Amino acid sequence: MRPILILLATALSLGGCTTATYEAAEMSCSDYIGKPISSRIAAYGPPTSVYRINATQVGYVFKTKSTTYVGGEPYYTVNYLTGADKHHMPVRQITRVCHGVYVVHAPSDAMPVSERVIVAVRAKG
Repeated sequence: MRPILILLATALSLGGCTTATYEAAEMSCSDYIGKPISSRIAAYGPPTSVYRINATQVGYVFKTKSTTYVGGEPYYTVNYLTGADKHHMPVRQITRVCHGVYVVHAPSDAMPVSERVIVAVRAKG
């Protein structure tokens, strides 16, 4: 009887150690502030348009839509009469839309894109 109690206590203590995370591997629009515009272009492709806002700032207009699927991780339930059953978490669709203008510090048009740093994001409705 004692080995069964030890096995049951071990199973219960280990069962609480696993957690499911549902974090997307993507960055949101504001996560690019302080990074060069080239990282944004590398992640999502070229901008829709580019225009000069004032003498030191340039606006890059982007519209991106990305869809990812999360879930589907297996989990197990135990019935001591019939054994263990394998189940799967439901799969969910997550769609992110980022539509806005990235304001970049660029005092000169000759400044390379890799040195142009994003200073603000203006969302469009």
